[in-house]
Amino acid sequence: MNELQHRTTYVQSIPIIALTGEIDMMSSAPVTSRLTALLARKPPALVVDLREVRFFGSEGIRALVEAQAQADELGIKFGVVSDSKAVLRPLQMTAVDKILLLFADVDDAVTAFSAA
Repeated sequence: MNELQHRTTYVQSIPIIALTGEIDMMSSAPVTSRLTALLARKPPALVVDLREVRFFGSEGIRALVEAQAQADELGIKFGVVSDSKAVLRPLQMTAVDKILLLFADVDDAVTAFSAA
């Protein structure tokens, strides 16, 4: 079992939450809680960095979809950073990649959200 870890940093007042490990049924609740807490602070944008995630199950997808819906309700820009097949493939297979703003790296996300 691989424990999920998270670290939150800020770039230009935009929280960047970087997740490392596996996101599955056992680890998704803390992810959902952390995303909800960050969105409740009403930042201009929120970026989820999944480049260090090695397994991304259906609960991870659900957490992102819920966060996207909450961000939309609050008028907060929401983006996901990943360059790994472990994350991108499940998002593509479920067509969730069509509703999320996906970026290859954090700099691209911050630039896009800062310019908008």
